[in-house]
Amino acid sequence: MSKSFEEQDADREWEDRLDAMAKDLPREREPGRLLEERTVATLRTRGLLKQRTSRFHAGWLAGGIAASIALFATGVVVGQMLGSRTTTKAFVAMQQTDAMRSAAQVQLTGSAYVTALQALAQYSDSTGTQVTAQGREVALTALHAAANEVIRLAPNDPIAAEILRGFQRVRQQQMKQQKKEPQRQIMWF
Repeated sequence: MSKSFEEQDADREWEDRLDAMAKDLPREREPGRLLEERTVATLRTRGLLKQRTSRFHAGWLAGGIAASIALFATGVVVGQMLGSRTTTKAFVAMQQTDAMRSAAQVQLTGSAYVTALQALAQYSDSTGTQVTAQGREVALTALHAAANEVIRLAPNDPIAAEILRGFQRVRQQQMKQQKKEPQRQIMWF
């Protein structure tokens, strides 16, 4: 049974059409998400795939969070400690620098005080006159103020304490003399 020429021609035409349609089809095709989910579900129900397990257990997650908090808190504490140490050192250095400047200023002022007293004494010796009452009073007032400040700095300093006791004795003697002398009363008209 051989086919007729027309039948062979129709078969050939049909094969050519079929080849052309086959060439138009893509060689590979990505299955849809729904197909994948149905396939996986079917394989799991048949026992061919295991059930999905979570990667992170709650214990590991809680431990990780606790470790993160502990690390953060340690960083804060160490940072505060180092920062306060640096600040304290800078503050102490600044105070020491200020104290040294103050000590140098006291030395300069004390030297100027002694030099001024020497000049006043030389003036008194060269002219043959006694030191004026005003010069003596200023010198004693400065000495008294300096002794008071030394006592504030070093309360047990024996030299400053003795200077202040001397001033106290002189003041008491002056008060006794003022009580003995009648006070003059001058009335101006």
